Amino acid sequence: MTSQEAKTIEGLKADLARLREILSITEDNLRASQNEVLRLSTIDPLTSVLSRRHFMDIADQEISRARRYKRPLAVLAIELDNIKAINEVHGTERGDAVLVAVGAAVLRSLRATDFVGRTAGSEFTVMLPETEHEGCMSLAERLVADLARAAAAEVGNTTPLPTVSIGATHFVREDVIFDTVVQRVDQAMERAHAAGGNRTLYLGANQIEAEF
Repeated sequence: MTSQEAKTIEGLKADLARLREILSITEDNLRASQNEVLRLSTIDPLTSVLSRRHFMDIADQEISRARRYKRPLAVLAIELDNIKAINEVHGTERGDAVLVAVGAAVLRSLRATDFVGRTAGSEFTVMLPETEHEGCMSLAERLVADLARAAAAEVGNTTPLPTVSIGATHFVREDVIFDTVVQRVDQAMERAHAAGGNRTLYLGANQIEAEF
């Protein structure tokens, strides 16, 4: 082998090493991009709770599990009553900060087996597997105070202060799909809001209300 041929081979090896390095970097970037796409599809970018779509997917799975094993499944709907007024008075940046604070406060209150998603602009939905009525309402009552306090801190405790309404219900076997549960818990939340906010209201499948 001539010295020129040896130089050519060494050059080709160097080029191949550079190509391998570029390919490795490209693969890392692609993997990072895929992970980011997955994160954005499952997590709400503002509040860091589950996105609506991902929450609904999990809800369908939990409904199936609760039906199959005849286990209790509680659901909460949480709404910031006056987010529009907060945005108008304090600005949308403060309004977003309020939503972030509420999402973080909910996450801190949940167990590892619970789920929360941002299912509308100022509404969060919580799913509580293996939770009977007492545990459901105990959490809901605590959240009303905790969330209102966390939200108020973001506006410097100046008016209008954020208020929170929470609706609660349980899945029953007659609920064929999760949308049925959503309609009932949303109705409970709306009644809590109509009653003045900063309260929680339970609505069972038999339409009997119990206000707390």
